[in-house]
Amino acid sequence: GQGQVVPDSLRALGVELTTEDDGGFRLRGGDTDWLRAVLVTLGFRAHVEEAVVRVPAGDRDRIVHAVRAALAPEAVLLDLDGVLAWVDTRRSIAPVEDLQELAAHYPIGVVTTCPKRLAESVLERHGFSPFVDVVIGSEDGPCKPDPFPVHLALEQLGKRTAWMLGDNPSDVTAARGAGVVPLAILPRGIGAESHMNRLRSAGAVRMVTGVGSLLPLLRPDR
Repeated sequence: GQGQVVPDSLRALGVELTTEDDGGFRLRGGDTDWLRAVLVTLGFRAHVEEAVVRVPAGDRDRIVHAVRAALAPEAVLLDLDGVLAWVDTRRSIAPVEDLQELAAHYPIGVVTTCPKRLAESVLERHGFSPFVDVVIGSEDGPCKPDPFPVHLALEQLGKRTAWMLGDNPSDVTAARGAGVVPLAILPRGIGAESHMNRLRSAGAVRMVTGVGSLLPLLRPDR
């Protein structure tokens, strides 16, 4: 018969995980389309069948981790250039209030290919610094698309799961490699469609207009 595998951490999120005789898994509850999309981008074969997400094979602990990342991330990671500000032109992109509201619910890490001193000066200039807990820069180790800086940000924040918002395929690839849910800024202007296709091909699980779009999706009070 089917063996129940219902970790308390998932039950609290309204999701039931059961094992099947063939070694696969079934996930019932939650937003099935969102769960399937996150599981697929994090490397699982998954499909929705009769309001259930079926995962034919996979490591149970990794599946639990992916579901928790999808539904209850412990932190939010952000790229700097193209997400919070334009570094070259010294222009802010995200309203400070949006980051402040996000930071009221989640620890915030900035993961950038800029040198850390430059990144910190940009964050300071635009008023973001008080709401950023960790900055990972180019001198900290291998840069995106390597998952190293994403792992390092999680380690320094003391968290295991996160969503990450970037504007390039390298952000998406780094996030996926670290088991973090990758979201991307919706491209605009010339070349937007081809850039969007590159982001999707890299595995971006959702496109959003900016930092302010994250909180309604995260729904920390649910």
